[in-house]
Amino acid sequence: MRRRRPCLNCGALTRNPSRCDPCQATWQARQDQLRGSATQRGYDSQWQRTARRAVAAHRQQYGDWCPGHGVPAHPSSDLTADHVVPLSKGGASTAENTLVLCRGCNARKGNR
Repeated sequence: MRRRRPCLNCGALTRNPSRCDPCQATWQARQDQLRGSATQRGYDSQWQRTARRAVAAHRQQYGDWCPGHGVPAHPSSDLTADHVVPLSKGGASTAENTLVLCRGCNARKGNR
């Protein structure tokens, strides 16, 4: 059983690691607002089409296999398209700048 801790915002006791459920919901809404929508971050309809095509082509050639990022290739049915050079570092939403990874490897790669 997890120990109860005070919420970082209101001080109410909670089993969550940092905030009670209402404070966590408010905090998350603020973070989402600061981050902006997917379109505002550069993931527009052109990227959506490019990503779908890249994943479909990858599946046709390799099936449900992730090439891995920092780990060996492995089976995965949750494949996503990723920018080789991130948008935040000047990358473009083109087929040439697209790599297919599983969701876990994509998160591990992050903004690198």
